[in-house]
Amino acid sequence: MVQKEIDGVILICIGNISSGGTGKTPFVIFLAQQLLARDYRIAIVSRGYKGNFEKSNHIISDYQGVRKCALNAGDEPYMIANRLKNVPVVVGKDRLKSIDLLLRELSKPDIIIFDDAFQYLKIKYDYKFLVFNGESPIGNGFVLPAGILREPLSFVKKSDYIVYNSYTEIPGFLKTFDKPTLRLQYRITNLSGLSLNELAIKRIALLSAIGTPKAFEKTVEKAELSFVKHFIYPDHYAFDDITELQRIKSIIQREKIDYLICTEKDSVKLSKVNHQLPIIIAYADFVLDTDDQIVLNSFLDSLQKGKEN
Repeated sequence: MVQKEIDGVILICIGNISSGGTGKTPFVIFLAQQLLARDYRIAIVSRGYKGNFEKSNHIISDYQGVRKCALNAGDEPYMIANRLKNVPVVVGKDRLKSIDLLLRELSKPDIIIFDDAFQYLKIKYDYKFLVFNGESPIGNGFVLPAGILREPLSFVKKSDYIVYNSYTEIPGFLKTFDKPTLRLQYRITNLSGLSLNELAIKRIALLSAIGTPKAFEKTVEKAELSFVKHFIYPDHYAFDDITELQRIKSIIQREKIDYLICTEKDSVKLSKVNHQLPIIIAYADFVLDTDDQIVLNSFLDSLQKGKEN
């Protein structure tokens, strides 16, 4: 497949230059919702990290809804497909093959958003968004293995927009790049089974296997929920160790914990195992303040003008 086959389609890359969780996938969902609100026809391309289709290419969702195979595609693409109903989602490490599959089987979209694609250089993107998590945006500033950076900080200049996922101010070292910047914050918008008020009077603990567990803690605290413990596991942990699940169950029984709150991403893995744990899923979304909404609207307006021309 060559670039000219996708002429007329706007290609948006969402990525990062640091290892670990920055909020790329939630930002993909957030941006897609903004574009859908403006009547764009969009599609999502995801690697499907550690899913069954990472080394092949599959459409897991289309304009009619989520396909049955989606649960095997990896936690991020499955979450995207469930959040963005009737939006095509294609998975596979080879993004060129994903695009080819998308164009062969479905009608051409106006925009394709690529999740975690900053390091995928075979495609010429129209816009690149780099996402940073405020808990540890660049670590010690060194590239792997000495630090957490996948590329030197100077690579920020190759982006078009900076997305700063944090409750804190944007650090000076990012401001020096003079890029349009969006500062977003997570807010819990829904819980499975209970309301925030009902959960607030319960004894709760957290359970997560994400890149930045500290960020999850702050999101829970911002919802005015207190927790007594946080069971933390490596990013993408499968929760399939029965002995470990029994250990968690024993602890929460001993400490009289009513519920375990997990992220939406963690719930994908947990849904595949018979854990018998009192799980409450915290559904969270990004929010912007007024100044950052102006920056985003300017970007969306520029797309609209291009569409009209």
